[in-house]
Amino acid sequence: MSEKIKISDTMCSFPWTHLHAWPEGRAMLCCVAHGGDKRGEVGDFSTHNFQEIMNSDKMKQVRRDLMNGIKIPECEACWKDEELGKHSFRRGKNKYSIGSEQYVEIENLLKKTHPDGTLEDPKMLYMDFRFSNLCNLGCQTCGSPLSSTIANNRENNDSEENFLKNKNVLSERGTVTSFVYARPDFMEVDVYPYLNDCREFYFAGGEPLMHQEHLDILKYLDANKLYDKHIIYSTNMTLTKWKGTDFLELWKNFNKILFWCSIDGYGDQLEFIREFSNHSNIFKNLDKLLKLKESNPKSFNVNICYTHSLYNAYYTKEFFQFLFDNGFLDRLGDIELNVAYDDENSPACLPSFAIEELRKKRAEDRQSDVMQYAFTKFDRLEHYFDAIDISLDDKIPSSVFDKLVQTKLKPKMEKIEKALPWLASVIKRNRII
Repeated sequence: MSEKIKISDTMCSFPWTHLHAWPEGRAMLCCVAHGGDKRGEVGDFSTHNFQEIMNSDKMKQVRRDLMNGIKIPECEACWKDEELGKHSFRRGKNKYSIGSEQYVEIENLLKKTHPDGTLEDPKMLYMDFRFSNLCNLGCQTCGSPLSSTIANNRENNDSEENFLKNKNVLSERGTVTSFVYARPDFMEVDVYPYLNDCREFYFAGGEPLMHQEHLDILKYLDANKLYDKHIIYSTNMTLTKWKGTDFLELWKNFNKILFWCSIDGYGDQLEFIREFSNHSNIFKNLDKLLKLKESNPKSFNVNICYTHSLYNAYYTKEFFQFLFDNGFLDRLGDIELNVAYDDENSPACLPSFAIEELRKKRAEDRQSDVMQYAFTKFDRLEHYFDAIDISLDDKIPSSVFDKLVQTKLKPKMEKIEKALPWLASVIKRNRII
């Protein structure tokens, strides 16, 4: 009998099975790896392929450290979650499975790993490439790296454009960024050879349903009847068809698809926060997905990801009330509440008097019938709600909000007054109170 391999407490399967790519080519350990000197960056897909990056000196060091029980700084997000007693991304992906089929077997991965960290014949079991920033929306909490619409309307930024042009990852019109431009053979080298072995796909963007690479992968899986793959989407829900393809018809063939629908409000709030969106269209498409789920609940699940920012944190209860009143709340699988990235998007950047008003409003919201009902329906929702309140303690200089008002909010005051009256009142009172 062979000796059982010891698995360290810091082990994570991702550095053996996966690399995460941003539109300009940065290769990351995963989508939550933001620590260390390069904030989780371990290579560049605009210049190197999967095999080269997986056995680079950096990746070999990562594997050595994790095998030896070292908590590497790139993974600080998971270490922090685990210190707080939360279920980390690392632990969730170490032994996840579809049905009874466990497809990440850490012992087998370690058997293929040399003492110096070299991995024999790396396989991509989880694919998460943000193929481009192509997107039809210009969300207030997003930026040009993940939205071609924002890039199209951005102020001149020669340093950013020159950086992207020098990497050969920028379109001729200067708005769409994709590392595939620099690697014309990318699909043949780093995608198609791995599709048969890959077990899980995560498509995000930009808007992934507008990405040719996503469409090509989906058609390949369909043509080869690889329907047992687990597919996860993060989508803005603006479309279900693209280039003559009806995704709903394709999706019906697959055994397991999870949709995370990025919806940050309703009505005028939604259309302001997710600029160029249309309330009626988004909720019509959400209804289509929910009907797909209801026709085959074992294959499909539909969730909402509601990103809290200074724009909508005051209106959480109202959003849940809208979902309840319009028959959406009971049909959803889950709702996740996130805090927007960057200080200027965080509710904690608001003036102190506004934060106190927000705390009071959220305390009242917590006790409302609809939120109490939602807390009982979605297991982790109350935890997410509490995390938003905790984030209000973040210390952000008042200059951040002052600059935001002058550069971004004042020119949009007419729309803000209509869509977000409380925020409009905060802006007006900022220098009075």
